[in-house]
Parts: sequence; structure tokens; C-alpha cells
Amino acid sequence: MRSMTLLAASAIWAACHASLAADTPRQVFAHYMVCIPTYGGDSSVSDFQREIRDAQAAGIDGFALNCGGWTLREPHYKRRVLLMYRAAQELETGFKLFLSADYATGLTSEETRDMVESFRTHPNQFRHEGKPVLSTFGGGTAQTDFIRNEFTGNRAIVYVPFYYPRPAAEMPNQAQAEQVFRDHPSLDGFFHFGAAGTPRQIAESNRLLAQTWLGAGKLFMAGITPCYRGLGGNYRVYETDGFEGYARQWEGAIRDRATWVEIVTWNDFGEASYVAPFGAPAATLHWSGHWGPMLSHAAFLGVGRYYIDWFKQGTPPAIREDVLFYAYRTHLKCVPGLRNPKSKDGETAFPGGTATLIDRVHATLFLTAPASLTVHSGDTSKRFDLDAGVSHVALPLAPGPQRFVLTRGPATVIDKTGEHPVSATDAWGNYNLFAGEAHPLPASSAAGGGPASQTPGSARLP
Repeated sequence: MRSMTLLAASAIWAACHASLAADTPRQVFAHYMVCIPTYGGDSSVSDFQREIRDAQAAGIDGFALNCGGWTLREPHYKRRVLLMYRAAQELETGFKLFLSADYATGLTSEETRDMVESFRTHPNQFRHEGKPVLSTFGGGTAQTDFIRNEFTGNRAIVYVPFYYPRPAAEMPNQAQAEQVFRDHPSLDGFFHFGAAGTPRQIAESNRLLAQTWLGAGKLFMAGITPCYRGLGGNYRVYETDGFEGYARQWEGAIRDRATWVEIVTWNDFGEASYVAPFGAPAATLHWSGHWGPMLSHAAFLGVGRYYIDWFKQGTPPAIREDVLFYAYRTHLKCVPGLRNPKSKDGETAFPGGTATLIDRVHATLFLTAPASLTVHSGDTSKRFDLDAGVSHVALPLAPGPQRFVLTRGPATVIDKTGEHPVSATDAWGNYNLFAGEAHPLPASSAAGGGPASQTPGSARLP
């Protein structure tokens, strides 16, 4: 049976979240793994500025800096964070940063104190109601008690952590959402680190947590993940339906009126939940092959921009340009992947969740007017007649090139072949998802005489 506190919270749900919506600007952040900067462990201020520009171009307001160490065990964490704050300050673009203390790795209370105080007055520190924001990955009663006893009076902070329920569950259900709230009523809010799950599971856990925390007049930061394919002990994969699952999560956060959103993640290459650009879509070498061949996920930034604008302004934005986004695995699911990319003996295995995958090629389109899309997957093809607006389509994935042709009447608007063909025998992509995008051909080509394919403009969003 629910407690009276939670029943009362549900009863005033509409009033509370309407008030929060009016008083708190909607903002979007990305979870940044400080242990693996996109441009290498020796990234400079200019490298971090490049990442900040990429994030801001996609509508992202700031980074949540995940730190599994600080000064004692791994002092490179603080050194990198200092560079990131400096990079943001020197850019003078208003990009915000806040710390996400990773208590799963043994971070101490003393290090947490230094995290907060080192950047309390920094101009790029993210604040809510004038107080610096601190988040976490993991933690529990000891961390809550420390925060409440340490940061009081004019040193108070806004604490919005992610805690697992008891027993731990990555996608909390109703009872688990209520249990965390009941155990930690003094928190200012809650963050859902929703990564390892299907889009439907993530959206549902976001909904339950939003109802619980916003309904009690607290803050809620929804987690939204493009895709997930872990390695090592996390060697598992989830079906995302291309970009459709990403859109479902965004639509859920908009419906739930989440206070903030955190994209999980910007640069976790080991678990393939990244959106950070790191090169051309055809390029796959990253960090000297540390995680095996990497596949671009940057197109998720393009798809996400539409939903970020919707989340912030409260209404769907106008679509001013036709844009095509496509996603597929570079091999069929019947081919075992490489469990550990650094394995010298070429060990192969199927990741957990393989049986739930569906071999399909996906396309998401933002259209200014009705049009037709023909997808050629290997030696198969299918035509889709689409209305103006946002559409998600799919067809069975076949080995060979993946080509996408968008027409409107007699004119070819977009004609794009994916950078990577699909293999029936070589799982070099190791169950990762490849994502790409394409924009309209030049006007002369649309009349019928242009090239057969094109390279998308990386900064152009719908």
C-alpha cells in the first residue's frame, strides 16, 4: 500500500509540476565521462572548447561531469575538470557545467566537498535558485547525510543525485520509485541515469520518477539515451528502433514536464551510449582502437535538436528543411561479435539481448511537405509515402549497401547511400549502431541532373 505522503503527492501532481514549469527554465545537459575525454586523455582547453561548441550547436546547455576520482586516487579528474571550466569561461557562450560525483568508484566525502567548493563561484557553474547543483551516479544514505550536514546556510547546494533502489534496479518500477523517495525525502530532486534498457523501459521509469518527485514539489532530471551496447561485463545490447526509441523518450520527458533532461551520455564509448562527434561518419578509428571500431552516433544530435527545442519552448518547432536520418547495424544479428575489442585471441560471442534484436534499417524524416522515400537495403527495396512532419519508417535489413532516395513529385530531394554497407558474415561493428544523416541536394540536382549521393552538412539541423 502506498504511504499517505505519496498519495498526497499524487493528488497535487498537476499543481506542483505546473508551478515548477513556470518557475524553472527547461535545460538540457549531457553526461560527460571525464575519464575518457573525446579527444584523448591529454585534451587541451581548445579540445574541450571544440566539444562545447558541438554540444551547443545541438541545443545542449551544459555538461554533467562524471568523476569517479578527484584528487586522491586519480588526480587527473580534477585537472581535466579545471580545464573544462576554463574552456567554458574563455568561450563566453554561457555553457554550464556541474559535477556528477561517481560514488560507485569509492569517491570520498572530502573529495565531494572539494568538488563543490572549487567551482562554487565559477561563472560557468550551473546553479538553481542561486545555489550550485551537484548530481551523482550512485550513492545512498551516507551521501545524503553528508550533503545535508556539510552544505548548510549560505553554503547550501541543490542536490539532484541518481540512487539505485534496494535491491538495485536499472529501470525502477512504481514501488522502487516510491521506495527511493521514501528513503531520501530531504533530496532536492532526483536524476534517472537511464541507459541500459529499452527506450520503452527508460521512458516508463522516467514517467514514474517524474510523477513521484515532481508530485512532491521536487526537481526531476530525466535521463534519455540514444542506444546502448556495453562491453566486458556489460556486454549486452538493446533494440532502439533506430531513432524512434530516442524520440519516444523525448516525447515522454515533454509529456512528464521533467525539470531538466540529461542525455546519457556524451562520450561513454565503452558502453556505446555516446552522441559526441569524433570524425566523419565513415571514420571508425577512435582512441587508437581502444574499444574496437567506433561508429558515428552524431546524427542523434540532429534528431534530438527538434525535441530539445520542443522541450524548452513547449510546442513542436516548425520544420524548415527536409532532413533524412538513418540508422542500422553494420551486420546481421546472427553473426557473433567480438566480446572484447582488445582480445588478442579474437574471442567472439553474442551480447546479452541479441535474441530481442530485429534486423532492420531505420529512417527518420523531418519533412516540410509530403514526399516519398524509397529505401534500398541490399537487393531489396520499399517505398514509403509520407506526410509533412516527423516520420519513422523501417524495413528488413539485407546485406549490401543501404541507399535512401527521397522524392517529391518528379524531383529527387535527397539521394544518399550509407557510409557503411551491411555484412552477413563480418561483425566488425560488434553490435554497435551506425547513424547518419543527409540534407537536400543542390537545386540543380533536384531538377534531375545531380550526383547520386551527397555528404550531409554536419551543423545543419531540422
